Amino acid sequence: MLKLKMAILLLLLFTLVQQVAGQSGYNIKFRINGLKDTTCFIAYYYSSGTYIEDTLQVDGAGRCTYKAPADLPKGLYVFVITDKIFFDFVINNDHKFSLETTKDDPVNHMIIKDSPENELFYKYLHYNREKFDQIQDLDRRSKFVADQKDSLKLYSDEVNKINKDLIAFKLGIVDKYPDSFTAFMINAMREPEVPEIPLLSNGRPDSTFGYRYYKSHYWDGSDFTDDRLLRTPVFHNKLKKYFDNLVVQNPDSVIREVDAMIERSRPNEEMFKYMIWFTTYKYENPEFMGFDKVFVHIVDKYYITGQTPWISKTVNENIIKKANKIRPLLIGQVAPNMIMQDTNLQLVSMHNISADYLIILFWDPDCGHCEKEIPHLKVFYDQNKEKYKLEIFTVCSDTSLVKWKNAIKKRQMNWINVDGPRTLTGDYHEQYDIISNPVIYILNQRKEIIAKRLPAEKVGTFIENYSKLLRKP
Repeated sequence: MLKLKMAILLLLLFTLVQQVAGQSGYNIKFRINGLKDTTCFIAYYYSSGTYIEDTLQVDGAGRCTYKAPADLPKGLYVFVITDKIFFDFVINNDHKFSLETTKDDPVNHMIIKDSPENELFYKYLHYNREKFDQIQDLDRRSKFVADQKDSLKLYSDEVNKINKDLIAFKLGIVDKYPDSFTAFMINAMREPEVPEIPLLSNGRPDSTFGYRYYKSHYWDGSDFTDDRLLRTPVFHNKLKKYFDNLVVQNPDSVIREVDAMIERSRPNEEMFKYMIWFTTYKYENPEFMGFDKVFVHIVDKYYITGQTPWISKTVNENIIKKANKIRPLLIGQVAPNMIMQDTNLQLVSMHNISADYLIILFWDPDCGHCEKEIPHLKVFYDQNKEKYKLEIFTVCSDTSLVKWKNAIKKRQMNWINVDGPRTLTGDYHEQYDIISNPVIYILNQRKEIIAKRLPAEKVGTFIENYSKLLRKP
């Protein structure tokens, strides 16, 4: 009898666990009027893109159901009808609900059942759309009175009122529904409101106050320990704007911000992974010269120290290998020496060349782009050799002496010419990370790299500006 009671108790307990597990998963029913017997997709936002999560079969009445486990990441998802017809919905606190709409206008015809989260989200979408349309209408009408100041002011005042109403509406959601995903998104999107600029002790306005305040409060509404940020179309663009427009654009300043951001995200594994990925990807092939220093720093601090265990061993090794190749070529480093034969088969050491500015050009006689670049260098060299005490050291990739010499003569390359394959210092491709031609480096008199991978037409401007900086007291 005791065994029977125990068995019944275990059965009841198992049933209860099953029920709780079933309740904790997601069960979302869709009905798309006007759609039948087809395939649709569930997608999710992540970073700057959208990705397919699941495929749904729509029946003859336009119905389909999306079922997902309880550990499905929370965020903003997309029901994709076609590549041009889709609608967003929220997965957050509600686990079982239904969405019904029409194929032709899914957002405006949305009917929501059993999901306060999505009701609030669509209320927000509709209000936003209404105010946007009002502003667009005012903008169109204002063009007809562009020469009437009083009328333009009336339109401007009306637009300001609409914007204030929109801000008040959003803040109302945040105050009334603080735990909702809509409030979470509004906080993430919120822009700092800069207060009145204070006066300095001399009575003048503090000209940098606005920038400093805006930057210091830029992330006030964003929780870096909440990975729902990643599953919105908001966070990636806001992060990019921060690094592109608000961080002082020099490598050391960027490095400080990168470390601060990564540390801020460390408590959340997904956010930590993303911040390392974002900064690695952004600075691995940077847009501006010298910012590869940021990439090397990230690799040294996070990859080499074993803080990226989610990355495969092969990928991790390749990233470290790339950083190791770049490290000796960072701005400020002494350039690796090259000792190669010139056209007379005499060895020339690059480090022994006396010049205030030494331009290194890697080129090939058959390179079409080199054909366009070399004339720019020649004009600058011929006109400014003495003025800037400069020299050019060109490294040819071709092994044919005849072709090499003919190309030099044809282009009137009246500077130091050496042949890359005839070397005592190893493969210059590895030394200088040369994958294609042409590539230009500029060194100072101490043979430190001061510029690299510049187009030939920019070399003159760079040296002129660099010289001016050196002359400043």
